[in-house]
Amino acid sequence: MTPEEGMRAHLDLQGGAAGGLMLPIHWGTFNLAAHAWSDPGEGTITAARKADARIALPHPGEPFEPTAETVPSEPWWRGVAVIPAGGWPAVDAPRTADITRTADVDGTRTDTAGDIQGGTIDGGGGPKAVSAS
Repeated sequence: MTPEEGMRAHLDLQGGAAGGLMLPIHWGTFNLAAHAWSDPGEGTITAARKADARIALPHPGEPFEPTAETVPSEPWWRGVAVIPAGGWPAVDAPRTADITRTADVDGTRTDTAGDIQGGTIDGGGGPKAVSAS
C-alpha cells in the first residue's frame, strides 16, 4: 500500500472526511525496497497535506497519546537519511487549532485536540464499542 492508498483507507474508515489521527506503520525500520528509505514518510506527509489530515510521526518505539493536544509530528528520518537531490520539502506546522469537535457514529461528541486545548473534555475519552452494522 502506498502512502496515498494508506491515506485513502484512513479517510474511508472515517466516512470520507479527515477527522481522526493517522499513524503510518510498517515503514522506516528497514531499507528493503527499491525506493529511497525516506519515501514512505515523505509521501505520507504529502498525502496528509492534500487530505488536510492530522498524522503522527513518532520515532520507531516512541510512545505517545493519540488524543493528546500534540503528537510527534517532526520528520525524524531526515536526521539519519540521505538528503535527496534538491533537499527536503518544507514541512507545515502541525495542525491543532483548526481541529474541531466531530460526532461519533452514534451521534455522541468526541474530544479532539481543539477540545482538550480549550479545556472541554466529554466523557473521559476512553474507547467505545461501535457496531459494525
